[in-house]
Amino acid sequence: MTVAGQSKATQFFVERILAHATARGVPFSAAERYMLAWSESDPDFRQDPALSDAFEAETNETRFEEKVVRLIREAYAADARSDPAARERWRSAYQTLREGDHYLLVMLKAALGWRLRKWFVF
Repeated sequence: MTVAGQSKATQFFVERILAHATARGVPFSAAERYMLAWSESDPDFRQDPALSDAFEAETNETRFEEKVVRLIREAYAADARSDPAARERWRSAYQTLREGDHYLLVMLKAALGWRLRKWFVF
C-alpha cells in the first residue's frame, strides 16, 4: 500500500501519533498538534502565526521532540505487532514525506531512522 501525497502522508503520521498519545494519556495542545503537521512544502498546510507563536511560548522544543519521538517508536512497534502490512504503510508514508520539507521528518528520523528506509535486494 502506498501513501500518495505529502498531505496524506502527514495526516497518516499525525493520526498515528495522536491516537497513540490519547491511548497513553499524553496531552497535546492545539499548538503542538499544529507543529506535528508543520511544513514548508505541503501545499495543503496553512501557516498560522498565532499557533506558531503559541508553540514557541508554551513548549520547549527539545522536550516536544523527545515526546514525539517516544510516541512514534511506540506507535510503530504497536502497529507492526498488530498488522504485518503496517511496516510498509509507514515506509511508504515516510518516502512520500521525504519529498518535502516537514518538521515531522526530524522526529521520524530520530525515532526510526533506518527502519523506514527502503531496502533493495540485489
